[in-house]
Amino acid sequence: MDKGVYIALSGGIAKGHELELIANNLANANTAGFKKDSGTFNEYLTDLRRNDSVESLPREIISSSSLNGRPSGDKSFVEMDGVYTDFRQGNIEKTGRNLDIALEGKGFFEVLTPSGVQYTRQGNFNISPQGILVTTNGYPVLSKANKVQGSTPIEGDLFGVIDSSGKQTPSPTRNPSPEQRFIQMRNGSISITEEGIIRQGGADVGQLNIEEFHEEQWLEKSGNTYFKNVNPSNFNNEAIKTKTHQGFIESSNVNPISEMTRMIEATRAYESHLQAIKTHQEVDGKTVNDLAK
Repeated sequence: MDKGVYIALSGGIAKGHELELIANNLANANTAGFKKDSGTFNEYLTDLRRNDSVESLPREIISSSSLNGRPSGDKSFVEMDGVYTDFRQGNIEKTGRNLDIALEGKGFFEVLTPSGVQYTRQGNFNISPQGILVTTNGYPVLSKANKVQGSTPIEGDLFGVIDSSGKQTPSPTRNPSPEQRFIQMRNGSISITEEGIIRQGGADVGQLNIEEFHEEQWLEKSGNTYFKNVNPSNFNNEAIKTKTHQGFIESSNVNPISEMTRMIEATRAYESHLQAIKTHQEVDGKTVNDLAK
């Protein structure tokens, strides 16, 4: 089979993946806090004169400009290398709902999901039947953990333990677990400050834990609006600059018109690759018939 078929096929597969991402972006154009995705692609040169199978071809990542002047035996393949998430701020829109909270800045709400602690920009919260502040998916929203004053003593009797200097050993402490940081709501009107402090009925009930990260690209998408931090050293331990706005919501940063334009371009490219495959197959068939004569 003509190796050109594999070249066109690789392009078609890549465009197919791109169309999937665009379709998901459009489906979430009205999802609060959603961040759009784009595909990243790598181009490879393979010397087809030395190899018979595509799977065994040696690969070298190159730039498009490197293709000029290459021998005709070298073919260019493309494949999807990964997904890039655009973390740019979405528009902040007023809703007037007291449990809608928009983030202005690079921070994320910390929530507890069945898969562990994750992070989201989606701030349209609710109150569960148990009185806990939760996301639209029912995941508890976590409060800020005070790592000094708010620490919880470890269970165990350490009274009377003396260290090497002759002083009594203080009880060790640990940070509160996520389950200990649920925000228990009360009765009364709700107000939320720019620092995320929640007041209800004239009393503070908790402070939203807003996390900022050194590199947002270390955040791995888990579902459409949730992220996992895959690098423990990625947390920004400096003063948080993100502000919260009660009665507002951050809209998706997807531009539907731009995504529709991308979809049209990707669809045309996909169809071109399919046509190229068909043309190569017709040429192969004609060659076989000519040889048989």
